[in-house]
Amino acid sequence: MKHKLVLAFLACLVVMVCFSGGYAKPFYQGKKMTLVVATRPGGGYDFYGRLMARFMEKYLPGSTVIVSSTIIVRNIPGAGHIIGCNEIYRSKPNGLTFGVFNRGLPLAQVAGLKGVKFDLSKMSWLGSAGIDPLTFFISPNTPFKTLEDTMKAERVVVATPGAGTEGHIVPLLFARMAGLNNFKFVSGYMGAEAELAMVRGEIHGQFASWSSLLSFHKDGNAVPLMFVAKEPIKGYEDVPVIQDVIKEERYKPLITLMFSVSLLGRPFAGPPNIPQDRLQPLREAFGKALHDSELVEIAKRADRPIQYTTGEEAAELTKSMLAFPPELAKLVEEAYGVK
Repeated sequence: MKHKLVLAFLACLVVMVCFSGGYAKPFYQGKKMTLVVATRPGGGYDFYGRLMARFMEKYLPGSTVIVSSTIIVRNIPGAGHIIGCNEIYRSKPNGLTFGVFNRGLPLAQVAGLKGVKFDLSKMSWLGSAGIDPLTFFISPNTPFKTLEDTMKAERVVVATPGAGTEGHIVPLLFARMAGLNNFKFVSGYMGAEAELAMVRGEIHGQFASWSSLLSFHKDGNAVPLMFVAKEPIKGYEDVPVIQDVIKEERYKPLITLMFSVSLLGRPFAGPPNIPQDRLQPLREAFGKALHDSELVEIAKRADRPIQYTTGEEAAELTKSMLAFPPELAKLVEEAYGVK
C-alpha cells in the first residue's frame, strides 16, 4: 500500500513540475496581444492584418486548443497611416504589440512629413505578407479610355488615401515627372471609400494596389491604365508600365525607388528593441502563418496575393529606401510640398 502511495505521489510531483516550474512556460502562451492596423476597417491592409492575427495565434509557442494566445486587431486610422505607425512605434517593446501599415511610409519619413514620430529603420520587423503592384485605375464612366486620354484631359480628379501612403505620393510624383498640371488630387479616401466615390462619379480614378481593386475591376467598375511595376500583370500586357511613360534618365532612380516600395508589400513590424527571444517567435509564427494552406486558400478566394518576405529582408529593404541620395529626397519633398 505504501509503495502505491509513493508511486502516486511521485506521479503527481512529475505533473506539477512539468506544468509549473520544471519546464519554462512559453512567453506567448495565453497572452493577449494587439495587432494595430493603421487604417479603417475594410481595404487591403485591414484584410491582411485580420488574416495574420487569426493564423499567427495558431503558431505562437505554447498555443494549444486549450490554451492559446489571442491577437486583437485594433484599427488606428489617420494621416495616411502615420498615426497608426506612431502608435506601434511608441508601444512597449515587450513583443505584445505589432502592426501593419502602408508601404509608402519610408517616403513620408524621408520627406520629413509633419506628424512622423517613427524611424522605420529602428523598428522590429516581422516581414511582409505580399507583393502587390500599384495601379492607376479609372472609372469606365469617364470619357477617358487610355492613360494618354488622362494626360491630355483638361482635368482629372484622383482620390488618394492620405499623405503617408504610397497611393498618395506615387501619383504626385508621377504627375510631377510627366509635367502634368491637370491632375487634381483629393486626399482622405480610406479603405473602400474611393471605390464608392468612383461609382458615384465624385472622382475619376485612383492609384491603388492591384489586388485591392481586382474584384472591383472584374465587376466592371474600374479600368487599369498604368502599372507601377517592372512588367505588366499577366493578361494585361497592353497596359503600360510607368517606365514606358517616364523615360527621362534623371527619373530612373526615382522609378527604381517606387519599385522598392512595392516590394515592401504589406509590411508588419513592432516597436524598436523587442528582445530577440520574443521577436524570433513572432517572426517564426509570421512565416508559418503565411505557409498555412488554409490561409493561402482564403487569400486566393479574396484575390489577395501571398508572398512571404522575412523580417530580415524587410528591414534591409527599408534601410535601403531611407538611405537614397539627397537629390531623390528633394524630389520627394517637392512632391509632398515640404519646404
